[in-house]
Amino acid sequence: MPCFMMSPMSAANYVKRSAGSFDLLIMDEASQIRPEDAFGVISKADQVVIVGDQKQLPPTNFFNSAMIDDGDEEDDEMILDGPESILEMASTRFASRRLRWHYRSQHESLIAFSNSRFYNDDLVIFPSPHNQSKDYGIQFERIKNGVFQNHRNLEEVKVIVESVKNHVIHALDESLGIVAMNTHQMDAIERGIESAIKSDTEFEINHQTFVKNKGEIFIKNLETVQGDERDVIFISMTYGPPKAGVSNVYQRFGPINKELGWRRLNVLFTRSRKRMHIFSSMGSESIQIGPNTKRGVREMRNFFKYCETGELAIEDGDTGRPPDSDFEIAVANELEKHGYECKAQIGVSGFFIDLAVVDPYMPSRYLCGVECDGATYHSAKSARDRDRLRQEILERLGWRIRRIWSTDWFMNPQAELRPLLDELEQLKAASKQEVGEYVEEAETEVIDEIVDAADQKEDEVGDVVDTEAFLQEQLEQFNLEVVVKEEPDTPSARRLLRPAMIEALVEHTPIDEYEFLELIPGYLRQSIDPKEGKYLTSVFSIINNSLG
Repeated sequence: MPCFMMSPMSAANYVKRSAGSFDLLIMDEASQIRPEDAFGVISKADQVVIVGDQKQLPPTNFFNSAMIDDGDEEDDEMILDGPESILEMASTRFASRRLRWHYRSQHESLIAFSNSRFYNDDLVIFPSPHNQSKDYGIQFERIKNGVFQNHRNLEEVKVIVESVKNHVIHALDESLGIVAMNTHQMDAIERGIESAIKSDTEFEINHQTFVKNKGEIFIKNLETVQGDERDVIFISMTYGPPKAGVSNVYQRFGPINKELGWRRLNVLFTRSRKRMHIFSSMGSESIQIGPNTKRGVREMRNFFKYCETGELAIEDGDTGRPPDSDFEIAVANELEKHGYECKAQIGVSGFFIDLAVVDPYMPSRYLCGVECDGATYHSAKSARDRDRLRQEILERLGWRIRRIWSTDWFMNPQAELRPLLDELEQLKAASKQEVGEYVEEAETEVIDEIVDAADQKEDEVGDVVDTEAFLQEQLEQFNLEVVVKEEPDTPSARRLLRPAMIEALVEHTPIDEYEFLELIPGYLRQSIDPKEGKYLTSVFSIINNSLG
């Protein structure tokens, strides 16, 4: 049967009226469709399914007002408080069904705020195996010299352009979208990126490669971004102090100040799959709350607090909940006897993994999840949910899932435990190789020589020693005398101790793999050749010795 994809107005204009023109009409993003625009096409269908989210943007007059310049308040009337959408109208008259599973976000923190503030913790969120990672979740960057003038924040534009350069060079596997708070800032970002491409040949080549692999980088404002998603979303919060050196911020936040401005924020916070990077010239302390403050402004302040402090305290999915059953306790006890740390009921809302085994070499992540047929399993309404869909979604998010059936366990626990232990040993060995658990003997000798030379030089010059310069010298020496000799074929751009990484190591001085993950930017870590990961422990030893 023929299938048409059209806007409501196009269908009303171009499809001739006849009895039962369509067997089924599916109207998506219905929160943005006015009733008067929808009735024409609805009259041409036997059945209608209206799909949308009432917590996102209602119909706007954006396209009607886009050509009007009303000064500083240009954006204030983009969101209309009065007109209903076809979704709101239908929801008061017909039966509705809530779709609760949320699986766009590959890290809980990306949806945690919206789930808590807008959806009453009703969404079912699948936990991520990356409980603390710079590559997943929310990154908040405060722009020190950002100024909001003439509807633009040019300092944020500069920082975002540089971040786009880094992204297209070092994160070729992650699609990218950019969202600004108004059309002026959106245009400024677009011009900034175009100018950088024209003036930087390397950026131009990398940008072309990136677009070929991952598609165009969209640059939009919020009124046009609903329905879009990307692996990584850069958000320019745009607003800030009126001039440099001033801490006060005018409490004019465009349509966020309107009655339904909080819906705008909900759209803004739910576009990313892996990572959301917020660039802001203001923080929670910049927003003043009074008895008449609109909900949108209150929620923006709450979101800043969440970014700054993590006050929702659910980023890592560790709930502290006890195991659901004695069966889970028995499995956890057996794994702990073999040296594995287990955490029970990992998750955020609506879905919890029974047991998660902590990676001993990288405690910020889990080796695998163990599903027992406990309360979460039995709560599913269908076998399809229980046995296939949930595991598919978890594996897509990066989990390794092993299932143990209670009847098999009680009949022969060792037969069920042995395959799990074998798999954990393989995963642990792979993690050990990635992180670099042991320092090779030859490396140890070189490190000792480097440290002895540094100590001798320090004795000669006393307290005048430049610690950062010495550390940089030691890392460069280790790279030349060990890494380059043992791995001569590694491309220079993928070396562990390339100049950009040495600069980051000297600045942040991570002393173990946990701090390495926390402090070193993801784009630097991701481009390291896996063969050179084994030298990380040596690097940590050099840094520890340099710190005294």
